Amino acid sequence: MTFTRRTTLQWLATATALSLANRGVAAAAAPQATGAPPSFKVVDWPASVVPMPAAKGYGRDPDLTAPKVPWPLTLTKPQRATVDMLGDMILPADAASPAAGTLGVGAFIDEWISAPYPQQQADRAKIIAGLTWLDAQSRVLHGGAFTAATAAQRATLLDALTVEAPSAAMAQPVAFMDRLRNLFVLGFYSLPEGKADMGYIGDQPTEGPYPGPTPEAQAHFTALLATLKLTMPAATGRV
Repeated sequence: MTFTRRTTLQWLATATALSLANRGVAAAAAPQATGAPPSFKVVDWPASVVPMPAAKGYGRDPDLTAPKVPWPLTLTKPQRATVDMLGDMILPADAASPAAGTLGVGAFIDEWISAPYPQQQADRAKIIAGLTWLDAQSRVLHGGAFTAATAAQRATLLDALTVEAPSAAMAQPVAFMDRLRNLFVLGFYSLPEGKADMGYIGDQPTEGPYPGPTPEAQAHFTALLATLKLTMPAATGRV
């Protein structure tokens, strides 16, 4: 399979639209529908990962004018290299911007899974175990770490992690890749390049007197009010 950024976004859009309780929102983000086991022997999922060291969070009143990461980061240099490589494979370069890994989305992943909060700690356990499994599986298949495999070998293994109904042995590896893919998208579209890719411009200053909403915006708002069976009195301008 050839991954493209649009393919990944289509998966994520599908995942948002569907609710699969057993696998979370990322479960629907898969292009294949087969419950058959892969063509290779699957290595065991790691029984445990190194516990996260004690760390403090931002606290109740973080200083947003001087942002910093107050906790130690998690990923080793080889793990970071694997994450960056996966980022380039899942969100590759296109005409709009470089690939996700090249842009440094791995730094976002590292900061996220290192944060001392329940969701991030759960993601940490899944991501670290998944990276450990990925290297172990690659060594069994190809005699080396995932980053040392050929492009074709890496693509074949990644394909095995994007099935809709994985076999029992592949359930945890596929769930790992589901979550990592979601984090890649989250990280990429928080970057300036990602925002430009989606056409997001945010709030823009208006010189001079405020001209009010555009006709298109006003028409959209009026249509929305109609769907909610609401009206806006002309005299007050309030719903």
